[in-house]
Amino acid sequence: FFFFFHSFYHKTTERNCTQVLHNNIIIECWIIVAPVASVASTMGPKKIPWILPALRFAVLFSACMMEIGALDEKPNFPPQEQKINIDSGVHLTNNYHSSRSADAFNVDAGNEYVDSKIKGSFLHSGEADSFCPLFANIEESVNFEKTLNIHIVPHTHDDVGWLKTVDQYFYGLNNTIQQAHVSLILDNVIHQLLDTNTNHNRTFTYVETAFFSRWYTALPSSDQKSLKRLISEGKFSFANGGWCMHDEATTHYMGMIDQTTLGHSFLKKELGVIPKVGWQIDPFGHSATQGTLMTSGFGFDALYFGRIHYVDLENRQKEAQCEGIWSSKTSPSSSPSASSSVFWGLTGSNRGNYGAPDNFCFDSLCADEPLVGLSEDDLRTRTRGFLNSVGIQASQTKGRNILLTMGSDFQYAQARKNYQNLDLLIDAVGQFLRDGTLNASDFFGDRFDSVRIFYSTPERYTSCKHADLMNSKQRPNTVKRDTSGYEVEESDAKFNPQNWAVKTGDFFPYADCDHCYWTGYFSSRQSLKRLERVGSSFLHAATQIDSMMKLYFSWYKNEPIPRVKERVKIKSTLGKPTRVPSWNSSPFYSLEDAMGVAQHHDAVAGTAKQHVAYDYAKLISSGISDANAFVTANLRRILLSASVSGGALDDLSYCPLLNETVCEVSKQAFENDDNEAIYVFVYNALAHMRSEAISLPVYEDVTYEAYQYNSHVDSWSHVQATLVPNMNYAQVAEAARFSLYLDALEMPPLGFVIFRITKSTTNFHSLSVKNSAVTPSLYHTSREATSSHASNTVTSEPRDEANNLRPRTLVIQSPDDIIINNDIISVKFDRSTGVIQSIQNIDEGGVILEIEQRYGFYTAFSNENSREPEKEDSFNVKGDGMCLPGYINAEGDEMPWLLGSANKWQNAGAYIFRPTTPKESLHTLSPKVPGSVLVFQSNLVTEVHAEFGELGQAPWIKQISRIFHGKNYVEVEYAVGPVPIDDCVGKEVIARYSSSIKNGGKFFSDSNGRQFVGRTLGNHSVFGKDVSLDIEPVASNFYPVNTAMFIEDDEHSFSVLVDRSQAGSSLSEGSLELIIQRRLLHDDSRGVGEPLNETDIGITPCPPFGDATRLGSGVIVKGIHLLKVGKARSGARIAREHMDQVFSRPHMFVASSSKQDQIRLRQLAEIGLKSPLPQNVMIISFVGLEEDDSFLVRLGHQFDDDESVDFSFPVEIDLQDLFPNKSIHSISEKTLSGNQDLSSWEQRRLSWDKTFRERRRKGVVNKASSVVVLEPLEIRTFEIIVK
Repeated sequence: FFFFFHSFYHKTTERNCTQVLHNNIIIECWIIVAPVASVASTMGPKKIPWILPALRFAVLFSACMMEIGALDEKPNFPPQEQKINIDSGVHLTNNYHSSRSADAFNVDAGNEYVDSKIKGSFLHSGEADSFCPLFANIEESVNFEKTLNIHIVPHTHDDVGWLKTVDQYFYGLNNTIQQAHVSLILDNVIHQLLDTNTNHNRTFTYVETAFFSRWYTALPSSDQKSLKRLISEGKFSFANGGWCMHDEATTHYMGMIDQTTLGHSFLKKELGVIPKVGWQIDPFGHSATQGTLMTSGFGFDALYFGRIHYVDLENRQKEAQCEGIWSSKTSPSSSPSASSSVFWGLTGSNRGNYGAPDNFCFDSLCADEPLVGLSEDDLRTRTRGFLNSVGIQASQTKGRNILLTMGSDFQYAQARKNYQNLDLLIDAVGQFLRDGTLNASDFFGDRFDSVRIFYSTPERYTSCKHADLMNSKQRPNTVKRDTSGYEVEESDAKFNPQNWAVKTGDFFPYADCDHCYWTGYFSSRQSLKRLERVGSSFLHAATQIDSMMKLYFSWYKNEPIPRVKERVKIKSTLGKPTRVPSWNSSPFYSLEDAMGVAQHHDAVAGTAKQHVAYDYAKLISSGISDANAFVTANLRRILLSASVSGGALDDLSYCPLLNETVCEVSKQAFENDDNEAIYVFVYNALAHMRSEAISLPVYEDVTYEAYQYNSHVDSWSHVQATLVPNMNYAQVAEAARFSLYLDALEMPPLGFVIFRITKSTTNFHSLSVKNSAVTPSLYHTSREATSSHASNTVTSEPRDEANNLRPRTLVIQSPDDIIINNDIISVKFDRSTGVIQSIQNIDEGGVILEIEQRYGFYTAFSNENSREPEKEDSFNVKGDGMCLPGYINAEGDEMPWLLGSANKWQNAGAYIFRPTTPKESLHTLSPKVPGSVLVFQSNLVTEVHAEFGELGQAPWIKQISRIFHGKNYVEVEYAVGPVPIDDCVGKEVIARYSSSIKNGGKFFSDSNGRQFVGRTLGNHSVFGKDVSLDIEPVASNFYPVNTAMFIEDDEHSFSVLVDRSQAGSSLSEGSLELIIQRRLLHDDSRGVGEPLNETDIGITPCPPFGDATRLGSGVIVKGIHLLKVGKARSGARIAREHMDQVFSRPHMFVASSSKQDQIRLRQLAEIGLKSPLPQNVMIISFVGLEEDDSFLVRLGHQFDDDESVDFSFPVEIDLQDLFPNKSIHSISEKTLSGNQDLSSWEQRRLSWDKTFRERRRKGVVNKASSVVVLEPLEIRTFEIIVK
């Protein structure tokens, strides 16, 4: 019965692949245990105590269960000795197994190619590929051009957080949400690659180094050696190699560089691996910066991805353009260093994803029937279906090589099953074509008459595609003409790689069906997007401070505070122990790790489950805390002498919650002791001098005296300070009642300014509350005023002691508009609402731009009343906020949007932006006319407050417009929320700025903070004819805005800068609008399985332990827009002037100490660059390497061609200026991630066009000096050793 049941169970439950192996072993255990237990039970209690058979039964059964448990634990390296049986009924001769490569077949048995086994799956530098040789002439290529190479690329895509947290994925926890166990995947893949009982050169490609590094470091040394052998043989390879597979729409280039560098550093130092291809298979659209800087900049020869606009995909399939050349030059004059051409290709058999061909996913998570166990006839039928699919894919691209991505999300946990079936597939294709039972002409026509199918890697495939291009140049690229004289592409020309289309710009927006535009995630989870930017900026500053200390203080490298937590390796060199720094020995590793994870395409993108988003935030916050502890501990060592009391500055800390007006140090400093002084250390991470107004949260309504330290004379000087009430629109319980603004003048590049703040003994206030009853001219602040007294002070209403959040109000009865200026800009506000009406840039010839400012929302589409009922059960389309009970691949071809129009059922969700109607107009929120407009004015900062809401309801958007002394922009701070959902309708909240600019539907948005990309309303930049223009005219015209967007005409320019990534568009003439918050009530059926509904308390557990209910009210999100107005055609220039300042705001470290403590300030005040770099140059990275005198420096030119008459030109930099008190010993230019010499990469780089060999110009390092040249928008990376 058991044997029969075992066989029957195996046959009938194969589709339930996740459980079948476990259950089969349980059955086999019972086969052994049951008879033993039965015999034991007959012995009776008189001969053997009854407990013994029970114990014997338990021991035997437990032993069997241990085998089950072993499935979820690391298998032993090396593999088992028994030979895997793949008996399909196909007769494979002994000669086939022993004498020829199992990877190579030729259809014509009389003209077989006898190929020796290729060593590994990719070829080492300089090693020729016998499957893809380069030919000197067309005659040599005749025999090969008719052979199709099918590259089988096993891989897994392991999201660094999505439905589960990073830890849950790695350890295989929380499988009630998703069956995914990364460490088990890697264990079992290596086990199969080490199997010596297969005739195949099995390969595997891995990407996510965040997971791999954790797994690798836990391996025994013997297993690490086995893995390194697989890598050296080409069986285990890496693509991309970053810490994660970063997003491309919502990431800043700083974060993209940092996370890739972290991954590449691990691979180089631990394994000696340098990845050679980009692998962005899952991100939801692809940026111009990714196509240049993040591909060729990292030393990649090609870039592969899965997702493009569905119309783009359909057109490319028809025209054999699913691969090609990507040149993201922004203009004909773009400098060659800022643009580059790379080869790009689609994955997933050109079907818009990255999985196996239909019906050929052999993973335990898939429902496709395996090949193993089929009869010969059934196997032949399946092989025919496979070749049909291959034939279609081959017809969609050029050349004689195609890529099959055999893997998907978290696949290969039971790798043996995958490889058994792939081995058999390779064997079957070769056998059936070789014996004539299948004919190549049935699948490929006369294009190919033979096939090679073999395990491969993305790197090897890239080399073969390059060979396709080079060999195609040996034959003419002919076309013929029809009777009308028009060129008609012949078949040979259609498939000639010389005719690859050149893609320019980017691949946004992405849509996978007619009503399915993935433009919502550009703004999903606004709080997390801001936290990611804060963490990235702090990491940038912390590594600089570390480097400055390393340069200035000898004790810092000789007697450092412990920088490494047991991560230093010891190895022997010539018998002498040597201290070798580990790849993760940085004191900032926890923050680097957290920020690397945060760049993942479901992290900063905002498309993970809610509990995963919480985990991302926790990781970033913890990383900031660790980095803060290290930096402040060393700052205290600089500031304090041994004689200073132990309590001085012991609370020195970075203030990460300034956006909430919270700083614990300043709160407690004056709470009980008026003898305390607050020290504020403000760090400038930019490479040039800057002046900024900084804000310190304070909790008491008293007079504060502020002083700035002057290191040149070792003394303090009084500075302006303005106390402004905090209206606490974000309703933060711990928020300070006031903000104390300080004028931080002339902050040195990569240096500190220092303030001391004490309570004043005099009755003096620096706050001015302006009454609009006075004439408009009195709103003009005098820049000549030296006192921090207000120019006009009126008596405020008595304070409500019970409500200290609103200490002063102002009644307005003015018939005139409010006008504020600082002699650089002048801003007019509506007298009754406080809304901006116009901005004048006095410095730019007095240009004035009328602006209509509005907030509003689009309602989110919900399919509750119109969805087709039969699809709800089959595909879980509704997405009612419940966690998925088990993992079903909800991305790609399982879903109904590939079967027809999604008009009736596609919801808006975390990914998808879809208004209720395609042409929905904005539902505007009226600015409140409260009878009073709150205005706070001083010489340093002026605030005008406004509120917005629906008629008859409480306002839920609050705005503060600020104008600062000496600045040419208006800062608009908004607080949004809780977004009301009482009407059971989700909302996309919009900030819209309308002007008189005639932009003709054209606007510009930045690409990851680098080049600006021109957008045209209604143009999706797809290949061929776009038939989707009128389907979703609102959603389809939003694009990612990472730092800025602008419009311009022949008279004006208008730019909006953002402090986090948002979706932006220009839907009407002269307007810019951005999605500043999203609150949705339905899932969009793209896998996340819950609505984007963030609340301020949390959620209950996911099923089966809870129902993922949201707790509390909707969150309140604060954000900032900078508004800038300029002259004609100057939009890019006025945006560029402040893009770096917005990313890297001054970093504040705050401490308290007794007024009597003597603090050594001169040492700290004097660190930094002695000479500022030019205004168009940014120090992107300044990182101290493990060796004491080595540094990694990245310099970036921050302007593109034709953006500025002052800054859009090459600039010379003397690297010696970065190292005061040191001399440069050597300079080595590197690729962007620093893992290889740039010159070596340039020499072996694959050429896809005619220009790349000319790319390196006078900008190469001059060996006789330390002067280098930066071309517009170029980033260069150097490893520098000083002495």
